[in-house]
Amino acid sequence: MTSWGAAADGTYTDGRTARRHSVRISIEADGLRIESGDGAVAEVWPFADLRLVDEVYAGRPFRLRRDSGDARLTVAESEFLDRLHPHADHLRRKDLRRANVKVRAAGWIGATVAVLAGFWFLLPLAAGPIASQVPLSWEEGLGRTVQRQALALMAADSRVCTGSSGQMALARLVQRLSAASPSRYRFRVTVIDNKTVNAFAAPGGYIVVFRGLIDHSAGADGLAGVMAHEMGHVVERHGMEGLVKALGLSFVMGALIGDTSAIAGIATDMAQSLVTSKFSRDAEREADRIAVEMLNRTGISARGFQAFFQTMARKEGSGDSTVGRYFASHPATGGRAQFVKDRATGTSAAMSDAEWQAIRRMCSR
Repeated sequence: MTSWGAAADGTYTDGRTARRHSVRISIEADGLRIESGDGAVAEVWPFADLRLVDEVYAGRPFRLRRDSGDARLTVAESEFLDRLHPHADHLRRKDLRRANVKVRAAGWIGATVAVLAGFWFLLPLAAGPIASQVPLSWEEGLGRTVQRQALALMAADSRVCTGSSGQMALARLVQRLSAASPSRYRFRVTVIDNKTVNAFAAPGGYIVVFRGLIDHSAGADGLAGVMAHEMGHVVERHGMEGLVKALGLSFVMGALIGDTSAIAGIATDMAQSLVTSKFSRDAEREADRIAVEMLNRTGISARGFQAFFQTMARKEGSGDSTVGRYFASHPATGGRAQFVKDRATGTSAAMSDAEWQAIRRMCSR
């Protein structure tokens, strides 16, 4: 059965600006046609040039790119990939919706054998490609354990905040941000009743926010910026990359043989890394960039995010111990507030005042 003319809705970004275009995607004889209603986008991507950016899972959006170029195309309907297969059969290589565990393991082993050959010299450079090949189920399992272990180290005597109104308001904010940049992750946010100004992102979409950060976040817009920043770390797999670099061969070999029982030990090491180490400045800049793009796409003002950086810099300079943990894993740079200011375009509020007050009160007993 022919699939000519099959169409789907999607979003298009050119990779150079934060602007996001709603497009109609159709399968034509000369390739995948991409058009926006306003005429700003009108392209044809040859089938042979199509590449999948991430793994594909049933019911979740998938992303495409061309063999060269920075543009990205997000297709909301995962079933559309089935219509593409007769014309771009090579895309099956990363379609893991029906693959069993053994098939996935075999593919991953093949992808990493070359890395092992030059392990001692090449692993730091190969951390990104290795992290991108970790199956989502493995990453989520690792993230759950990392979150639990990190909290045991950082806030063993602190409780989880359970105010329902605040939880719902925070969930709506995260959903709004994640809808602006569809990814394979389902974000899960936990708020901890601890006055330390801190937040961290574990692999697989697990994010922890301390009450102290909410109290010092420069309002709802500031919290939105911090949440988008932590989500950026997850989407770009910075935690997984750091884990591969830190644990090296023990991580790679455990993953290659499918030893999920080793997750607990790996997670403990990663939790310790979250407590004591920093992301690289390149990773921080990338997370800041993604955060500003998320805010711009949702129309949320980044003034609060800018004010948060300014406030934290002042407190750090004054020796305020409450911000020490945040900058232990989020290195301060003098230009971060300016970076946000120069690129922000949003003007709307992140949430209503009632929602913001609900989040502020969610740790009340």
